[in-house]
Amino acid sequence: PSEPTGTVPAPASTATSLVIDAFGNKNTNALGQWHGTEDEGLTITYGSNKMTLKTADADLGWFTQVADTCRDMTAFDGSYLHIAYTGSNKFTVSLQQHNEKCNNDVQPYPATWDSLEATRYATATDIYIPMNHFNIDRSKVIGVALKGFYSTAATVFSKIEVVSTVPSAFKVPVKLPSGNFVFACKRPNSFAFAIDDGDPAFAQQVMRVIDDAGFKATFFTVGAPLLDPSTNLSNVYREMESKGHQIALHSYTHPPLEGLVDEAAIDWEYTNDLKAVTQVFGQGQKARYFRPPFGTEGARMRQRYAALVPDPYIVQWSVDIEDWLWAETSTPEKQIDAFKRDVAAGGSITVMHYLYNSTVSYLPQFIAIAKASGKQLMRVDQCMMDPNAPPL
Repeated sequence: PSEPTGTVPAPASTATSLVIDAFGNKNTNALGQWHGTEDEGLTITYGSNKMTLKTADADLGWFTQVADTCRDMTAFDGSYLHIAYTGSNKFTVSLQQHNEKCNNDVQPYPATWDSLEATRYATATDIYIPMNHFNIDRSKVIGVALKGFYSTAATVFSKIEVVSTVPSAFKVPVKLPSGNFVFACKRPNSFAFAIDDGDPAFAQQVMRVIDDAGFKATFFTVGAPLLDPSTNLSNVYREMESKGHQIALHSYTHPPLEGLVDEAAIDWEYTNDLKAVTQVFGQGQKARYFRPPFGTEGARMRQRYAALVPDPYIVQWSVDIEDWLWAETSTPEKQIDAFKRDVAAGGSITVMHYLYNSTVSYLPQFIAIAKASGKQLMRVDQCMMDPNAPPL
Protein backbone atom coordinates (compact mmCIF):
# COMPACT_ATOMS: atom_id res chain seq x y z
CA PRO A 1 0.00 0.00 0.00
CA SER A 2 1.16 3.50 -0.73
CA GLU A 3 1.98 5.90 2.05
CA PRO A 4 2.77 9.60 2.17
CA THR A 5 6.12 10.05 0.48
CA GLY A 6 6.98 13.46 1.82
CA THR A 7 9.74 13.72 4.36
CA VAL A 8 10.71 16.70 6.42
CA PRO A 9 14.21 17.87 7.29
CA ALA A 10 15.28 17.00 10.79
CA PRO A 11 15.38 20.18 12.92
CA ALA A 12 17.77 20.56 15.82
CA SER A 13 16.56 20.60 19.41
CA THR A 14 17.96 22.59 22.30
CA ALA A 15 17.14 19.86 24.85
CA THR A 16 20.04 17.86 26.25
CA SER A 17 20.44 14.19 25.46
CA LEU A 18 19.39 11.36 27.76
CA VAL A 19 20.88 7.88 27.67
CA ILE A 20 18.13 5.44 28.64
CA ASP A 21 19.80 2.09 28.04
CA ALA A 22 23.32 1.05 27.10
CA PHE A 23 22.78 -2.62 28.01
CA GLY A 24 25.56 -2.75 30.57
CA ASN A 25 23.46 -4.67 33.11
CA LYS A 26 20.94 -7.49 32.71
CA ASN A 27 18.51 -6.08 35.27
CA THR A 28 18.70 -2.28 35.06
CA ASN A 29 19.24 0.37 32.43
CA ALA A 30 21.46 3.45 32.34
CA LEU A 31 18.94 5.34 34.50
CA GLY A 32 19.00 2.64 37.17
CA GLN A 33 15.46 1.64 36.19
CA TRP A 34 14.10 -1.81 35.39
CA HIS A 35 14.43 -3.26 31.96
CA GLY A 36 13.41 -6.68 30.74
CA THR A 37 10.30 -8.71 30.03
CA GLU A 38 7.78 -10.91 31.78
CA ASP A 39 6.94 -12.65 28.51
CA GLU A 40 7.97 -16.22 27.89
CA GLY A 41 9.09 -17.02 24.37
CA LEU A 42 11.34 -14.01 23.90
CA THR A 43 14.97 -15.11 23.56
CA ILE A 44 17.26 -12.52 25.13
CA THR A 45 21.05 -12.68 25.03
CA TYR A 46 23.23 -10.07 26.70
CA GLY A 47 26.74 -9.34 25.50
CA SER A 48 29.20 -6.54 26.15
CA ASN A 49 26.96 -3.45 26.08
CA LYS A 50 24.51 -5.07 23.72
CA MET A 51 21.37 -7.19 23.78
CA THR A 52 20.04 -9.61 21.18
CA LEU A 53 16.28 -10.17 20.89
CA LYS A 54 14.68 -12.95 18.90
CA THR A 55 11.06 -14.16 18.86
CA ALA A 56 8.45 -15.60 16.56
CA ASP A 57 5.55 -14.06 18.53
CA ALA A 58 4.34 -10.53 17.75
CA ASP A 59 2.54 -10.40 21.10
CA LEU A 60 5.78 -10.36 23.08
CA GLY A 61 7.74 -7.28 24.07
CA TRP A 62 10.79 -5.99 25.92
CA PHE A 63 10.65 -2.85 28.06
CA THR A 64 13.02 -0.25 29.47
CA GLN A 65 11.63 2.27 31.95
CA VAL A 66 12.49 5.92 32.44
CA ALA A 67 10.86 6.11 35.89
CA ASP A 68 9.29 4.02 38.63
CA THR A 69 6.02 5.77 37.86
CA CYS A 70 5.92 8.86 35.60
CA ARG A 71 8.61 10.99 34.00
CA ASP A 72 7.87 14.30 32.30
CA MET A 73 9.57 14.05 28.90
CA THR A 74 8.04 17.16 27.33
CA ALA A 75 11.41 18.94 27.45
CA PHE A 76 12.47 16.52 24.71
CA ASP A 77 9.57 17.27 22.37
CA GLY A 78 11.98 18.66 19.78
CA SER A 79 14.36 15.73 20.17
CA TYR A 80 14.59 12.19 18.83
CA LEU A 81 14.44 8.72 20.27
CA HIS A 82 17.59 7.06 18.94
CA ILE A 83 18.01 3.29 18.87
CA ALA A 84 21.33 1.86 17.71
CA TYR A 85 20.88 -1.63 16.30
CA THR A 86 21.93 -4.22 13.75
CA GLY A 87 19.88 -6.98 12.17
CA SER A 88 16.14 -6.94 11.65
CA ASN A 89 14.14 -3.73 11.98
CA LYS A 90 10.79 -5.48 11.55
CA PHE A 91 9.34 -4.48 14.90
CA THR A 92 7.41 -1.74 16.69
CA VAL A 93 8.78 0.97 18.96
CA SER A 94 6.28 2.19 21.56
CA LEU A 95 6.38 5.02 24.10
CA GLN A 96 4.19 4.16 27.08
CA GLN A 97 2.04 6.59 29.05
CA HIS A 98 1.01 6.15 32.68
CA ASN A 99 -2.48 6.76 34.03
CA GLU A 100 -3.62 10.13 35.36
CA LYS A 101 -2.60 9.26 38.92
CA CYS A 102 0.81 7.86 37.94
CA ASN A 103 -0.17 4.97 40.20
CA ASN A 104 0.98 1.45 39.32
CA ASP A 105 -1.88 -0.04 41.36
CA VAL A 106 -4.60 1.74 39.38
CA GLN A 107 -6.08 0.35 36.16
CA PRO A 108 -5.26 0.86 33.41
CA TYR A 109 -1.48 0.65 33.76
CA PRO A 110 -0.12 1.66 31.32
CA ALA A 111 -2.97 3.93 30.28
CA THR A 112 -1.99 3.87 26.62
CA TRP A 113 0.94 4.05 24.26
CA ASP A 114 1.68 5.01 20.68
CA SER A 115 3.38 2.57 18.37
CA LEU A 116 5.62 3.45 15.44
CA GLU A 117 7.06 1.17 12.79
CA ALA A 118 10.83 0.94 13.26
CA THR A 119 11.58 0.30 9.60
CA ARG A 120 10.04 3.63 8.53
CA TYR A 121 12.51 5.53 10.72
CA ALA A 122 15.55 3.31 10.22
CA THR A 123 18.86 3.28 8.45
CA ALA A 124 20.84 0.04 8.45
CA THR A 125 22.19 0.80 11.93
CA ASP A 126 20.13 3.57 13.51
CA ILE A 127 16.51 4.44 14.22
CA TYR A 128 15.58 8.09 14.80
CA ILE A 129 12.00 8.84 15.84
CA PRO A 130 10.87 12.37 16.72
CA MET A 131 9.58 12.32 20.27
CA ASN A 132 6.54 14.32 19.19
CA HIS A 133 5.56 11.55 16.77
CA PHE A 134 4.49 9.54 19.81
CA ASN A 135 0.90 10.72 20.22
CA ILE A 136 0.58 10.35 24.00
CA ASP A 137 0.74 12.61 27.06
CA ARG A 138 4.52 12.91 27.16
CA SER A 139 4.42 14.41 30.65
CA LYS A 140 3.57 10.93 31.98
CA VAL A 141 6.03 8.61 30.27
CA ILE A 142 6.78 5.17 31.73
CA GLY A 143 9.29 3.96 29.19
CA VAL A 144 10.09 2.47 25.80
CA ALA A 145 8.84 -0.87 24.50
CA LEU A 146 10.29 -2.96 21.68
CA LYS A 147 7.46 -5.18 20.50
CA GLY A 148 5.37 -6.40 17.58
CA PHE A 149 8.18 -8.44 16.05
CA TYR A 150 7.06 -9.80 12.68
CA SER A 151 10.28 -11.50 11.63
CA THR A 152 12.08 -14.40 13.29
CA ALA A 153 15.42 -12.76 12.45
CA ALA A 154 17.32 -11.45 15.46
CA THR A 155 17.97 -7.81 16.32
CA VAL A 156 21.01 -6.63 18.28
CA PHE A 157 20.47 -3.45 20.30
CA SER A 158 23.37 -1.39 21.66
CA LYS A 159 21.81 1.89 22.80
CA ILE A 160 18.47 3.56 23.46
CA GLU A 161 18.69 7.30 24.09
CA VAL A 162 17.16 10.68 23.38
CA VAL A 163 19.32 12.92 21.20
CA SER A 164 18.91 16.53 20.14
CA THR A 165 20.12 16.16 16.54
CA VAL A 166 20.25 13.55 13.81
CA PRO A 167 22.68 13.06 10.92
CA SER A 168 22.25 15.73 8.26
CA ALA A 169 21.35 13.17 5.59
CA PHE A 170 18.53 11.67 7.63
CA LYS A 171 15.03 12.66 6.54
CA VAL A 172 12.18 12.21 8.98
CA PRO A 173 9.15 10.43 7.49
CA VAL A 174 5.70 11.85 8.04
CA LYS A 175 3.84 10.61 11.10
CA LEU A 176 1.14 8.14 10.04
CA PRO A 177 -2.18 8.15 11.94
CA SER A 178 -2.42 5.28 14.42
CA GLY A 179 -5.88 5.70 15.90
CA ASN A 180 -7.07 6.14 19.47
CA PHE A 181 -5.60 3.30 21.54
CA VAL A 182 -7.79 2.95 24.62
CA PHE A 183 -8.00 0.74 27.70
CA ALA A 184 -10.53 2.69 29.77
CA CYS A 185 -13.59 4.90 29.47
CA LYS A 186 -13.22 8.66 29.10
CA ARG A 187 -16.63 9.56 30.48
CA PRO A 188 -16.48 10.00 34.27
CA ASN A 189 -18.06 7.16 36.26
CA SER A 190 -18.82 5.02 33.22
CA PHE A 191 -18.27 1.30 32.63
CA ALA A 192 -18.54 -0.71 29.41
CA PHE A 193 -19.09 -4.41 28.92
CA ALA A 194 -17.08 -5.09 25.75
CA ILE A 195 -17.75 -8.67 24.73
CA ASP A 196 -15.97 -10.70 22.06
CA ASP A 197 -17.48 -13.48 19.95
CA GLY A 198 -18.23 -16.79 21.59
CA ASP A 199 -20.41 -19.85 21.19
CA PRO A 200 -23.61 -18.99 19.29
CA ALA A 201 -25.48 -21.36 21.60
CA PHE A 202 -24.95 -18.89 24.48
CA ALA A 203 -25.74 -15.70 22.54
CA GLN A 204 -29.45 -15.50 23.35
CA GLN A 205 -28.80 -16.10 27.05
CA VAL A 206 -26.18 -13.33 27.11
CA MET A 207 -28.54 -10.92 25.41
CA ARG A 208 -31.38 -11.81 27.80
CA VAL A 209 -29.21 -11.25 30.89
CA ILE A 210 -28.02 -7.87 29.62
CA ASP A 211 -31.53 -6.79 28.64
CA ASP A 212 -32.86 -7.79 32.06
CA ALA A 213 -30.11 -5.70 33.66
CA GLY A 214 -31.23 -2.68 31.64
CA PHE A 215 -28.07 -1.47 29.90
CA LYS A 216 -26.41 -1.52 26.50
CA ALA A 217 -23.17 -3.37 25.71
CA THR A 218 -20.63 -3.56 22.89
CA PHE A 219 -20.05 -6.74 20.91
CA PHE A 220 -16.88 -7.25 18.86
CA THR A 221 -17.66 -9.65 16.04
CA VAL A 222 -15.40 -11.68 13.75
CA GLY A 223 -16.37 -11.40 10.08
CA ALA A 224 -16.07 -14.98 8.82
CA PRO A 225 -18.39 -16.58 11.42
CA LEU A 226 -20.79 -13.68 10.93
CA LEU A 227 -21.22 -14.73 7.29
CA ASP A 228 -21.51 -18.44 8.12
CA PRO A 229 -25.24 -19.30 8.10
CA SER A 230 -24.66 -22.27 10.40
CA THR A 231 -23.67 -19.97 13.29
CA ASN A 232 -26.84 -17.82 13.11
CA LEU A 233 -24.65 -14.98 14.40
CA SER A 234 -25.85 -12.56 11.74
CA ASN A 235 -29.41 -12.86 13.06
CA VAL A 236 -28.24 -12.72 16.67
CA TYR A 237 -26.23 -9.54 16.14
CA ARG A 238 -28.96 -7.90 14.08
CA GLU A 239 -31.27 -8.45 17.03
CA MET A 240 -28.63 -7.07 19.40
CA GLU A 241 -28.24 -3.98 17.24
CA SER A 242 -32.01 -3.51 17.04
CA LYS A 243 -32.09 -3.42 20.85
CA GLY A 244 -29.50 -0.66 20.95
CA HIS A 245 -26.30 -2.60 21.53
CA GLN A 246 -23.12 -1.55 19.72
CA ILE A 247 -21.65 -3.86 17.08
CA ALA A 248 -17.92 -3.41 16.46
CA LEU A 249 -15.17 -5.21 14.54
CA HIS A 250 -12.73 -7.92 15.57
CA SER A 251 -11.03 -8.96 12.24
CA TYR A 252 -12.17 -11.49 9.63
CA THR A 253 -10.49 -14.72 10.78
CA HIS A 254 -9.07 -13.71 14.21
CA PRO A 255 -5.30 -13.87 13.62
CA PRO A 256 -2.67 -11.94 15.62
CA LEU A 257 -2.62 -9.11 13.09
CA GLU A 258 0.75 -7.57 13.89
CA GLY A 259 2.40 -10.93 13.32
CA LEU A 260 1.14 -11.26 9.74
CA VAL A 261 3.83 -11.29 7.09
CA ASP A 262 3.03 -8.00 5.37
CA GLU A 263 0.61 -5.11 5.13
CA ALA A 264 -1.33 -6.82 2.34
CA ALA A 265 -2.24 -9.66 4.71
CA ILE A 266 -3.30 -7.16 7.38
CA ASP A 267 -5.38 -5.22 4.85
CA TRP A 268 -7.06 -8.44 3.68
CA GLU A 269 -8.32 -9.05 7.22
CA TYR A 270 -9.65 -5.52 7.53
CA THR A 271 -11.27 -5.19 4.11
CA ASN A 272 -13.02 -8.55 4.37
CA ASP A 273 -14.21 -7.77 7.89
CA LEU A 274 -15.54 -4.41 6.74
CA LYS A 275 -17.31 -6.09 3.81
CA ALA A 276 -18.85 -8.72 6.09
CA VAL A 277 -20.18 -6.17 8.56
CA THR A 278 -21.49 -3.96 5.76
CA GLN A 279 -23.18 -6.98 4.15
CA VAL A 280 -24.95 -7.91 7.37
CA PHE A 281 -25.72 -4.48 8.85
CA GLY A 282 -25.33 -1.95 6.07
CA GLN A 283 -23.23 1.19 6.30
CA GLY A 284 -22.82 2.90 9.64
CA GLN A 285 -20.49 3.79 12.49
CA LYS A 286 -19.61 0.18 13.33
CA ALA A 287 -16.22 0.29 11.63
CA ARG A 288 -14.77 2.97 13.89
CA TYR A 289 -14.34 0.59 16.86
CA PHE A 290 -12.00 -2.36 16.55
CA ARG A 291 -10.54 -4.83 19.03
CA PRO A 292 -7.31 -6.61 18.02
CA PRO A 293 -7.55 -10.41 18.25
CA PHE A 294 -5.68 -11.63 21.35
CA GLY A 295 -4.96 -7.98 22.14
CA THR A 296 -1.94 -8.23 19.82
CA GLU A 297 -1.10 -4.64 18.89
CA GLY A 298 1.62 -2.99 16.86
CA ALA A 299 2.39 -0.11 14.56
CA ARG A 300 1.42 -1.77 11.28
CA MET A 301 -1.99 -3.05 12.36
CA ARG A 302 -2.86 0.36 13.80
CA GLN A 303 -1.57 2.35 10.83
CA ARG A 304 -3.38 0.17 8.30
CA TYR A 305 -6.69 0.36 10.16
CA ALA A 306 -6.37 4.12 10.49
CA ALA A 307 -5.67 4.31 6.75
CA LEU A 308 -8.94 2.50 6.02
CA VAL A 309 -11.13 3.96 8.79
CA PRO A 310 -10.55 7.61 9.74
CA ASP A 311 -9.77 8.27 13.41
CA PRO A 312 -10.61 4.77 14.70
CA TYR A 313 -10.69 3.48 18.25
CA ILE A 314 -8.44 0.48 18.89
CA VAL A 315 -10.08 -0.93 22.01
CA GLN A 316 -8.22 -2.98 24.60
CA TRP A 317 -9.41 -3.51 28.18
CA SER A 318 -8.77 -2.75 31.85
CA VAL A 319 -11.02 -5.48 33.29
CA ASP A 320 -9.96 -9.00 32.34
CA ILE A 321 -12.44 -11.66 33.44
CA GLU A 322 -9.74 -14.23 32.63
CA ASP A 323 -12.26 -16.66 31.16
CA TRP A 324 -9.42 -17.92 28.97
CA LEU A 325 -7.55 -18.91 32.13
CA TRP A 326 -10.20 -20.20 34.54
CA ALA A 327 -13.45 -21.04 32.74
CA GLU A 328 -12.66 -24.69 32.06
CA THR A 329 -10.73 -25.42 35.25
CA SER A 330 -11.90 -26.82 38.58
CA THR A 331 -12.01 -23.24 39.93
CA PRO A 332 -14.10 -21.27 37.41
CA GLU A 333 -15.17 -18.93 40.22
CA LYS A 334 -11.75 -17.29 39.92
CA GLN A 335 -13.30 -15.41 37.00
CA ILE A 336 -15.34 -13.52 39.61
CA ASP A 337 -12.19 -12.82 41.64
CA ALA A 338 -10.44 -11.46 38.55
CA PHE A 339 -13.39 -9.23 37.72
CA LYS A 340 -13.60 -7.88 41.28
CA ARG A 341 -9.83 -7.23 41.33
CA ASP A 342 -9.79 -5.13 38.17
CA VAL A 343 -13.00 -3.23 38.99
CA ALA A 344 -11.60 -2.38 42.43
CA ALA A 345 -8.44 -1.07 40.74
CA GLY A 346 -10.50 1.29 38.59
CA GLY A 347 -10.87 -0.70 35.38
CA SER A 348 -13.79 0.32 33.17
CA ILE A 349 -13.73 -1.69 29.91
CA THR A 350 -14.07 -5.47 30.01
CA VAL A 351 -12.82 -8.30 27.88
CA MET A 352 -14.87 -11.48 28.00
CA HIS A 353 -16.14 -14.17 25.65
CA TYR A 354 -19.41 -16.08 25.79
CA LEU A 355 -17.54 -19.30 25.05
CA TYR A 356 -18.10 -21.13 28.30
CA ASN A 357 -21.12 -22.01 30.40
CA SER A 358 -19.40 -20.85 33.59
CA THR A 359 -18.61 -17.40 32.16
CA VAL A 360 -22.16 -16.90 30.93
CA SER A 361 -23.64 -18.15 34.21
CA TYR A 362 -21.51 -15.62 36.14
CA LEU A 363 -22.59 -12.70 33.91
CA PRO A 364 -25.33 -11.51 36.32
CA GLN A 365 -22.72 -11.39 39.11
CA PHE A 366 -20.28 -9.46 36.92
CA ILE A 367 -23.02 -6.94 36.18
CA ALA A 368 -23.96 -6.63 39.85
CA ILE A 369 -20.31 -6.00 40.81
CA ALA A 370 -19.95 -3.33 38.12
CA LYS A 371 -23.17 -1.59 39.19
CA ALA A 372 -22.09 -1.72 42.84
CA SER A 373 -19.01 0.32 41.90
CA GLY A 374 -21.37 3.24 41.33
CA LYS A 375 -20.53 3.54 37.65
CA GLN A 376 -23.11 3.76 34.88
CA LEU A 377 -23.08 0.86 32.42
CA MET A 378 -23.08 1.76 28.72
CA ARG A 379 -21.65 1.03 25.28
CA VAL A 380 -17.97 1.63 24.50
CA ASP A 381 -18.73 4.48 22.09
CA GLN A 382 -20.87 6.13 24.77
CA CYS A 383 -18.19 5.74 27.43
CA MET A 384 -15.71 7.32 24.98
CA MET A 385 -18.03 10.34 24.69
CA ASP A 386 -18.18 9.80 20.94
CA PRO A 387 -20.46 12.51 19.49
CA ASN A 388 -21.79 9.91 17.02
CA ALA A 389 -22.85 7.54 19.82
CA PRO A 390 -26.53 7.32 20.79
CA PRO A 391 -27.50 9.59 23.68
CA LEU A 392 -27.56 7.99 27.11
